[in-house]
Amino acid sequence: MEKELLEGQVRLVNEVIRKGICVRCGACVGLCPYFQYHDGKVVVADRCEAGTWRCIQICPRIPYERASLYEHFYQIKEQPQVLGPYKRIIAARSAEMQIRDVAQYGGVVTALILFAIENGMINWAVLTDRGESLAPRGLLCNSREQIIACSGSRYTASAALQEVNLAIKSGKQGIGFVGLPCQMEALSRLALSEPEGRERFSSIALRVGIFCTWALDWRRLRSYLEAKGLTGIAKKYDIPPPPSEIFVVETQDAKMELPLSEIRKIIQPGCKFCEDMTAEFADISVGTLEGEEGWNTVILRTDKGVELFDRAVQAGMLEEKQLPASNLDHLKEAASNKRKKALQAREEGEDG
Repeated sequence: MEKELLEGQVRLVNEVIRKGICVRCGACVGLCPYFQYHDGKVVVADRCEAGTWRCIQICPRIPYERASLYEHFYQIKEQPQVLGPYKRIIAARSAEMQIRDVAQYGGVVTALILFAIENGMINWAVLTDRGESLAPRGLLCNSREQIIACSGSRYTASAALQEVNLAIKSGKQGIGFVGLPCQMEALSRLALSEPEGRERFSSIALRVGIFCTWALDWRRLRSYLEAKGLTGIAKKYDIPPPPSEIFVVETQDAKMELPLSEIRKIIQPGCKFCEDMTAEFADISVGTLEGEEGWNTVILRTDKGVELFDRAVQAGMLEEKQLPASNLDHLKEAASNKRKKALQAREEGEDG
C-alpha cells in the first residue's frame, strides 16, 4: 500500500487521536468507514486506502485557516469581533411550559427545532440523546416526542456528526443539526472540503449551535461518578451560576453535588485548543442567560436564523426580550478569554 494513500489517516491518528486531543465531534465517523465511535471513543477500524484526506480537511483539531470559513459563510475577510458575525443578540425562552419543564434553561433550542420541523423548514433533526448506560450519541429525529426527549445539556462529547454523515449518505435532505462549536466548525469545513463537500453540505438546512467552554470525557466521567457511588442513568447535569462552583448530577434515585474543581480534571484535553465559545458557524447560537433562570441568550447570525426565530416568536412558540447590557459584556469577556487561552495553547505547541 503506497504511503501517500495512508498519509491522511496516519496524520489524523498521530496528530489527534494518539495525542489524546480528539474531541469526539464525530466528523470523521460515518464520513470515513474506517473510523468508528464506540461508547465515547473514536477508534480506527482498519487502514484507509481512499487517499482523499477528507478526515484531515474537516477535523476541528487539525489547524485550519478560519478566514476561509468567514469569507464563505459571511462574506467577510477580516477576523470578526469576539462573538463572531451576528445580526441580533436577544434573550428568549420557550412559551410552552412542557418544553421549559424538561429543558436545561429556557428551552429555546427545543422550541426552534420543533417549529422548524412542524413548519417544513427542516425534514429531520440530528440531536444528542441521553446515552443511558452508554455515551450520548447523535439521534436522527422527526417527531415531537423524540425532540423533547433530547432536551437538556449533556456536558459530554457525543460524536453526533456521525449521524449527520449517515443521514447524508442515506439521501436525507433538509437536515437540521444541533451541536457544539467544534461540531459547527467541522460541519462548515465539510462545505469547503474535496471531493463532494459542497454537495454533502447542501443536505444541511439548519445549524443550531450551543455555547460551550468545554466538554467532559464520557468514560472518565462515568468512572468518576461510579467511584462516588452514583449509579443509574443520569437525568440531568447542571452547573449553577457562580459562585457555587459545583456540578450537579441527577439520576432517577439520587441527586449529588460535586466539586467543580474535580470535574474540571475530566475535561477533554482537546478542548483547550478550541477558540470558539459561541458556535460562530451556526445559523443560531444559544446559551444560558446568567442571572435569569429559565431564559436563554440567543445569537442570530444568518438570514435563515433570523427568519426561523422571528417566525417562531410570531407563532407564539418563543418569548423574547432585550438582553441586559451586563450580560452581553460578560459574554464577550468569557468568549475573549476562551479565545486567548486557546491561542496561547497553540502557540506553546501543545497540539503539535
